[in-house]
Amino acid sequence: MNGNVTYYYGHALTGQGIKHLYKEMMDEAELVYILQGAPTFKGAELLKELGYFYVKQGFAVEWFKHALLEDVVEAVYVQGCNRLFVWSSEWGIEPTFLGTKHRVMSFYDCLEEIQLEKVGEQLANTMTERESWREKCISSLTKAIKIHDDWEVVTQSCMNWEALNDQVENLKTDVFQSIVLNKTGIRTHRLLGTLTPRGAENTVDSITKNVSRRLMIKGKPGTGKSSLMKDLADEANARGLDAQIIWCGLDANSVDMVIIPELNFCIFDSTEPHIFDPEDGRLGDEIFDIGKHCAISQEAEVQIEDIRAKYKEAMQDAMGYSKRYAEAEYTVRRLIDNCTSSSLWREKTAPLFERLTK
Repeated sequence: MNGNVTYYYGHALTGQGIKHLYKEMMDEAELVYILQGAPTFKGAELLKELGYFYVKQGFAVEWFKHALLEDVVEAVYVQGCNRLFVWSSEWGIEPTFLGTKHRVMSFYDCLEEIQLEKVGEQLANTMTERESWREKCISSLTKAIKIHDDWEVVTQSCMNWEALNDQVENLKTDVFQSIVLNKTGIRTHRLLGTLTPRGAENTVDSITKNVSRRLMIKGKPGTGKSSLMKDLADEANARGLDAQIIWCGLDANSVDMVIIPELNFCIFDSTEPHIFDPEDGRLGDEIFDIGKHCAISQEAEVQIEDIRAKYKEAMQDAMGYSKRYAEAEYTVRRLIDNCTSSSLWREKTAPLFERLTK
């Protein structure tokens, strides 16, 4: 019987820079394959092949998608045997447990020097161009986050925080009841989504496909959604329950979802840019409305309209830069692929396909 695949984004373009959680996942894994090499489509295809290889053996597999390039995978995590395969060079990941849980494999020796010399100048220019577009994209996102902070200041002044606290306490009672487990709750970390050349995207449907109870938070910016979810994760861990923190793809400090696996429960931000509503026929989908505690005055609404327009403009700029960044990334990978020896690649990758029993 085959396993299944859950999709996440491996990194996100945020207002604080590029965010990834691979170091946290390396702590989570029992065995880590640190794959080193230049950016290449062949590396992404290798990770896909490894994913399918373990799925066919019955393992549940997590695929971590590239923020810019559709269908490109940059890491694979195999649940059950807790193995992480990550193309590490882009993130400066180095092994800290050589000889135990970290195994390093370099693919630089698969590059053909003669071919590299032919495209060296074009490759260098494109990589410089790629860096420039990335910096411009991050700069626009930083601007957008600052504008969003102004938005939050306005809405926070209109909140009835006491009423929200009462609602949250009632939620805790409903979710946790009297459950306390005689173990230490484990906390893991993933990303919800990211800005892409196509706009803000997420993998909520894949992440929550097997979760029976989904609470969808509705509320304006700055009204406590992220803090609420962090509080629930803390409460879960304090009771011995595991909690998975799913981080925002635009603000690196904000949480967009919390999953409590042992309760088959999740709660997530369902407002722009990822609007979700209960699905017809799916039992367990509910709205958790905190917007009712925010009474926006006419004066505040005028302020918000101006802020919203500025925020949208900054995000449009970021999306445009991300498209140019993606184009340069594509070219770099194509050039590297053309310089890679297929025979050396096959020889190098063969030992990775190790059959296991669950």
